[in-house]
Amino acid sequence: MNNTTDQKNSKLAIIQTLRIHGSMSRIKLTEVTGFSRATVSFIISELLESGIIEESNKERSTGGRPATILELVPYSTYVIGASLDNSHWKIGVFDLLDNVIHSIEAPVNTQSPVDTFKILEDNILPLIKKLDNNLLPIIGIGTPGLIEKNGHVIKGAPPLEWYNVNVSDMLSHSIDWPIVVMNRHRARGLAECRFGAGRNSSNIIYIGVGSGVRGGFYVDRQLVTDSFGGTFELGHITVEPSGPLCSCGNEGCLQVLCSTPFIEKQIRKSIRFGETAGVFPNSDMETINASDVCKAADNGDKLSMEVINKAANYLGITMANLVNTFNPETIILGGSIPNTSKLFVETSDVVMRQRALPSIVSNVDVLSATSGDIGGALGAANFALDRNFPIKHLTI
Repeated sequence: MNNTTDQKNSKLAIIQTLRIHGSMSRIKLTEVTGFSRATVSFIISELLESGIIEESNKERSTGGRPATILELVPYSTYVIGASLDNSHWKIGVFDLLDNVIHSIEAPVNTQSPVDTFKILEDNILPLIKKLDNNLLPIIGIGTPGLIEKNGHVIKGAPPLEWYNVNVSDMLSHSIDWPIVVMNRHRARGLAECRFGAGRNSSNIIYIGVGSGVRGGFYVDRQLVTDSFGGTFELGHITVEPSGPLCSCGNEGCLQVLCSTPFIEKQIRKSIRFGETAGVFPNSDMETINASDVCKAADNGDKLSMEVINKAANYLGITMANLVNTFNPETIILGGSIPNTSKLFVETSDVVMRQRALPSIVSNVDVLSATSGDIGGALGAANFALDRNFPIKHLTI
């Protein structure tokens, strides 16, 4: 272990293994990482001395001396994650067991990418200064839009009119750390499959529905990606060939028939044409938002229920196609619409089961996300560690 870089990488690989797979013995750690016993022993000694891991006797003995188990020490080492959620940044500091150490919500009242990331920088720098000795030098960031696989560039986020935004370049003058960017919905999905609703499943599809629609496919707690970074662009699946025009140039994409803009347009259009919305009798139509409609639908407002059911029907069709194609164990619905409307989730589930093959769909669970507002930051922090210290070659 004379090479400093090799030693650092081996140390981080062992930390990552314990993060993802949990506590284990030295022998098991050798099997999982593929490192020699001498390497594992050397690294473990350093990590024990630094207080990052500790020994315990949790594993039941089969006779003779109990096996010594190695596990991460809570609150010893931290990582920063952040997620841009429309009007604010959610920033979190997490330990290696994903306990939330600190969280910040920073308002964003601009669509300028330069100003938006300046707000993030102004809030992260004090955290780095305060926690420097305990922080791993890496930051994960979740944003809207399509992200290049290199994890630095937002290729396009049409609602914000962002194109080819190099986040790493924007922050590198003040933060000299690796910065990994991913889609915010996929970040939430990663948090869900590791710590939330999908923690007991190994084959998961996450669908986030908000201002757009994004998805993620996760196998053994890892996000599946393609050569570019655009895997599971569910928002641009055609569900209505003669439907409304999408920003991508096609007609009838899922996100123009299922997201918050669609719900708001539908309720306003219906009211203008004389339909009665009991909970919005005297409201300025331009102030009615999707969250209002979701809540009204769950409270039994007939017109709101029609709008939500229509949007959920399109998502249910998409979910049925995904089930027939990928046969996942679990589909998790997150984002502002599923999180606000129980009816939306239930209708999507019903339509999926009506349209998918019965022999396949009977074994699929549809669950709501549970990680809350911090999920995007938590998932982004995890993805940053995965990308810089990969463990996909490790098996358990």
